[in-house]
Amino acid sequence: MKTYKNPIIPGFYPDPSICYGNGYFYLVTSSFEYYPGIPLFKSDDLINWDKIGYCLDKKNQLYLDNAKTSSGLFAPTIRFFNGWFYVITTNITTNQNLLVKSKNPEMGWSDPVIIDGWSGIDPSLFFDDDGKVYIQGNSYKSDEPLGIFQAEIDLDNGKLVSERRLICKGTGGKAPEAPHIYKKDGFYYLVMAEGGTEYGHMSTIFRSHEIFGPYIGNPENPIITNRSTPSKIQCVGHADLIQDKRDNWWAVCLGVRINGSHSYYHHLGRETFLIPLEWREGEWPKVSNNGVVDFEMSGPLINDQKAKHGEKIYEFNQINKIPKDFAFLRNPEFKNYLIGEDQLLLRGTPDTLDSIGNVTFLGHRQSEFHMQFKVQFSDISSNVNFGVSTFMSNHFHYDCIVRGNQISLRKKIGSVETLTESLSFDTLENISLIIESDEKFYKFLVEIDNEQYEIGQGECAFLSTEISGTFTGTMLGVFCYSNTYETVGVKRISYKEL
Repeated sequence: MKTYKNPIIPGFYPDPSICYGNGYFYLVTSSFEYYPGIPLFKSDDLINWDKIGYCLDKKNQLYLDNAKTSSGLFAPTIRFFNGWFYVITTNITTNQNLLVKSKNPEMGWSDPVIIDGWSGIDPSLFFDDDGKVYIQGNSYKSDEPLGIFQAEIDLDNGKLVSERRLICKGTGGKAPEAPHIYKKDGFYYLVMAEGGTEYGHMSTIFRSHEIFGPYIGNPENPIITNRSTPSKIQCVGHADLIQDKRDNWWAVCLGVRINGSHSYYHHLGRETFLIPLEWREGEWPKVSNNGVVDFEMSGPLINDQKAKHGEKIYEFNQINKIPKDFAFLRNPEFKNYLIGEDQLLLRGTPDTLDSIGNVTFLGHRQSEFHMQFKVQFSDISSNVNFGVSTFMSNHFHYDCIVRGNQISLRKKIGSVETLTESLSFDTLENISLIIESDEKFYKFLVEIDNEQYEIGQGECAFLSTEISGTFTGTMLGVFCYSNTYETVGVKRISYKEL
């Protein structure tokens, strides 16, 4: 048994789904209004993960134009069958469920196949022993009863082969969703999330001898939840189960790291956690620690967990493309992000972070409370506004913004907006803007000629999901605005966990 620490993938990486194929584990998460869509991770041991790219990274694969906050791509599922990897997801912006596939996930994915006649969110796939394939999902903002629905599907054309049928209503918790089916010891097991993705979140399990049910619930449901516990991990649920190379069973699930006392808040987003389970023949699975996810757990792992803390440095005189750690807001205009010989040139547009338009913005997920995000600028054009941001949504963000020779801190909290007293500098050549944080505050600084000046602070709580109403997490971003489409250069970005 080896000890490991949760979350295994920190920061805004919610709704995890996992599969095993071609000798590796692959994991995907939701991405909402950010582009590219569906982050993709790879591991050979379940605890050390590498981000290898995205499943939807071409404009013709993903439509996010004018996507509102927390819309876009919801809850993907990844599965491996007969040499093919399949990912199915919902684009809320277009109200479509879609499917992509790949022989080699690191070499790209097919164009999407739209699932005709399939509504709801959180689609999943199950491949039965007889070669039939079934899609599962839930009812979402419709007149259908709450619960999990299923139909047989032809993956080649995305058409349903059978009628859409309600197969399980859950235990009675709100928002039955995130269904996954597994076949074991003559039973079809259905795992789902209930209770909403907030503080009542949980994973429950049901089983049947027939694929369409009836599904009978485990008397000990829920099998995974942190609700009503004193743990600083909450909102645990949305689980997907996996059997490793030595026949041990595990669950990946989402959870959040909370701050506060009786009035909790979280702002890093929903993250990916791992918990072991035991599943004996013919019995219900028994999840470790009575189904409560902890920061430190142990299980039958093959490797030790590598330390995650450190500093990532992005030198744009050594990079020829946008690093995979960064994401755009909605579909980008790539002509506004040009990497030259020694810098990344950002071309501003009239759209700002307050809009849902084509703002010039590159975001990096905040993965720990204590961190530093630093951007070095150069070649500053006139009539361009630029800066760094702690961004939760177009209605909730703090921006350290440069206008001319003035540097200010702008706070946008819903309908409330404030602007701090500005600092003025004679020259802004090669300036760096810095964001530092702990659990409670973001601090904004400017560095000129190796001297640092504090611009101001903002409370982390005002960017939290509990206030902003978002499904996402804090993105640390660099942005550029210009009514005349002028530019600013970025020479270096660093992200350091402290």
